[in-house]
Amino acid sequence: MKTIFVYLPENVVAMSATLIKELCWVAASYAGELASESVNPSQCIRFISLDGSPVQCFSGNQLSVDVSLKEAAAENIPVDAVFLSAFWGAPKKIMEENQTLLPWLTQLHESNVPIAAVSNGPFFLAQAGLLDDKVATVYPPMKEQFQQRYPNVTLRSERAITDAGNLYCANGIASGCDLAVSIIEMVYGPDVARKVGQNFLVGFNRSYSIANVEFDGQKYHRDRQILTAQQWLERHFNSSVKLEAVAADVGMSPRNFSRRFKLATGDSPSYYLQRLRVEASRELLRTTDLTIAEVGYRVGYGDLSYFSRVFKKNEGCLPHQYRQNIK
Repeated sequence: MKTIFVYLPENVVAMSATLIKELCWVAASYAGELASESVNPSQCIRFISLDGSPVQCFSGNQLSVDVSLKEAAAENIPVDAVFLSAFWGAPKKIMEENQTLLPWLTQLHESNVPIAAVSNGPFFLAQAGLLDDKVATVYPPMKEQFQQRYPNVTLRSERAITDAGNLYCANGIASGCDLAVSIIEMVYGPDVARKVGQNFLVGFNRSYSIANVEFDGQKYHRDRQILTAQQWLERHFNSSVKLEAVAADVGMSPRNFSRRFKLATGDSPSYYLQRLRVEASRELLRTTDLTIAEVGYRVGYGDLSYFSRVFKKNEGCLPHQYRQNIK
């Protein structure tokens, strides 16, 4: 049984917590159906707070809580993912009230548990020191306070979602729902995530792309030349890319470039480029009515049959099948 916690601070913004809990609740239900298992989603998706008492929402209502932080730690409950909800009020006061949360977050991160913070929830990750020298985003009206309080964090408030190596931030409620579906994919797999997105994120009019979010986590290495190459590939993946020229631009032979790229990112340069193109094509298939050939062309593949083969190799289905599955 999978376990996902949604953390509630006092003065929680209720919809930042309830939307995510319900998306994950549905995911747990779908996962049980696919596995032909009896699953009680209420035991899988749980609200957690400092003391286990009902939490006061900023709007005056209360949310009941399933477990306290102390109980979760004492019972050594295995955790598959944690979401940090948004709050209302001065960050300084909220951070002071939630100091006992911070060691738990550090422990989770050291155990490679995905932690996703929504809206101004990234304050908790930054307060724990987990975002130092890493990329993050935050609710745009809070960006100046965030920058002043955490100067060591690389803030990208224009980004909807960021990934700092299993530390995820979303800059609002809508992007938080997209992030929730990404976490659902990690926990329950792509079939469940696709079904949740298809049935519950209908009508989302996004002004951003989530195609390259997962590549953020492959940038926490110290090879600046390889990082420069990654950034160049992410800007130019849809053009005719010659990796030998990229290697030359960062002052390496093709062989040394391939070796260092693999060492730094875990991917070969050609596979990294392929993944960039496939991720971008998924976004176009989901959000536009472009023909399959036009999608392939937009992401750098002039040959439709080759694009289809590459897409199927990565996604397990052809582009038109992927589009049918998400409609």
